[in-house]
Amino acid sequence: MSDKIWLIRVLETAVNAPSGDNTQPWRFRIQNNELFVYNLEDRDTTIYNFKQRGSYLGHGALVENIVIAASAEGYSADVTPFPGEPKCTAHISFRKGALADPLHAHIERRTTNRKPYVIRPLRPEDKARLHNAASGFSDVTLKFVEGNEVVTRLGRLVGVNERILFEHRGLHDFLFSIIRWTPKEELSDPGLYVKTMEFPLPLQYIMRYIFYHWPVVRVLNMLGLSKVVSAQSSANHAACSAFGAIVIKGYENVDFFCAGRALERVWLQATALDVSMQPVTALPYLMQRVREGEANMFDDAHINRIKKTSDEISKLCGLQEGEHIAMLFRIGYGGAPSAHSHKQTPVILN
Repeated sequence: MSDKIWLIRVLETAVNAPSGDNTQPWRFRIQNNELFVYNLEDRDTTIYNFKQRGSYLGHGALVENIVIAASAEGYSADVTPFPGEPKCTAHISFRKGALADPLHAHIERRTTNRKPYVIRPLRPEDKARLHNAASGFSDVTLKFVEGNEVVTRLGRLVGVNERILFEHRGLHDFLFSIIRWTPKEELSDPGLYVKTMEFPLPLQYIMRYIFYHWPVVRVLNMLGLSKVVSAQSSANHAACSAFGAIVIKGYENVDFFCAGRALERVWLQATALDVSMQPVTALPYLMQRVREGEANMFDDAHINRIKKTSDEISKLCGLQEGEHIAMLFRIGYGGAPSAHSHKQTPVILN
């Protein structure tokens, strides 16, 4: 292992990748000059992570970080997605001889920013660089939804997820199971550190001591709580320059993996431009369940709302026949977030 110190450095940088609710569902094995990446299926068990597709997208982002970080060590990387070994998402071999990718400098700076952004258009030169960042992956396309009226409509649609979340006990309980209320909690068990969620301090206390209890939330919903939460979330979502969508043409595991690689390059390029991003893909992933007949945890009213909202999102994003959203995000000029999520030291298997 001593002659692979450079690869350890690569992994320590690369784990600064996005994953569902910051669950970081990955492990590594080093063999000679090769790296194997494994998915931990029990790390992200949310309803949203249908068929592990969200985790595979996160693994794609992780692997793109590995490729970029290896270049800074003077190595080029050859990636084979899903090489056939159980739970192995990627086999990567390395060769000496590579120029450092300039995006390397931004891997550890990249973060989710859930604050409201300044409401003004993306600069044309910024948008061109973001499109270019996603251009290296076949069957993966970056699309933007722009214009105040359309962005407001899309923000309202995205906010429907929060309404369902507060009306569905399973989603409610899951949300509160992955919130980490202190830095110490997050260090010991990855999840969503509450300060990254950008709640005002009074709301943090309300969330922790009142909304945490489902019987209380159920009663408050009778008074309109879920609708109020949705409206507030919608307004925050719409406070941005645009929405972006990473669009794919298939539902195979490798499609989501490649989408994750493209997403990471877009996000790193945004970071380099001081442009903020926040994933808001919950409803398209719930729609996958509905489409494949695995949404029996929802009642008919919620299923119909998911269908209607997802169809409208697809139309606003300009999806063509056979295209699907792998990642939807809001983007804009938002300043620095209040906190960053903690990333665990990479675990390397024997």
